[in-house]
Amino acid sequence: MSKICYDLAEMSTPDSIDRQLVRLLGQDARQNSETLAKQLNVSAATVRRTLRRLIRSGLLRIVGVVDPTQFGVPLAAVIAMDVAHDKLQLAVEMLTRHPEIRWLSTTTGRFDIMAVAEFRSSEGLSEFVTKTLTQVQGVKDSETFICLDVRKGRFVPLTGL
Repeated sequence: MSKICYDLAEMSTPDSIDRQLVRLLGQDARQNSETLAKQLNVSAATVRRTLRRLIRSGLLRIVGVVDPTQFGVPLAAVIAMDVAHDKLQLAVEMLTRHPEIRWLSTTTGRFDIMAVAEFRSSEGLSEFVTKTLTQVQGVKDSETFICLDVRKGRFVPLTGL
């Protein structure tokens, strides 16, 4: 299965070819330019040019995604971290280097950083929390939430699996 990563806010009008193309690819990224062109009532060359422009500009990325539970990575966790404010950027940089971290954001509220991470086992999660996370500069405290039944957003890129 393929997934489209895009930033629609950066695109022009809501009815633009860009948006329509991205929506069609979001349904099935394996469609060829001729099939897409017919649905958009434009030429295949226009589709190819638009795709090339969106990819080069960084607005669109086409990646293969899998269900991690089917590839030996059955454990997902949300890790919330309290971080010293003067070390926030350093902590973010350190955390993004770890392949277990699939998504990471600085946040408002009780925690300064929230991350979604995936592990092959509870032992892998334990090692990450007790050894890796304790080495991240600025992390004062963390709280880990194990995901029991992921119903939406389960598919992730193949990298790191």
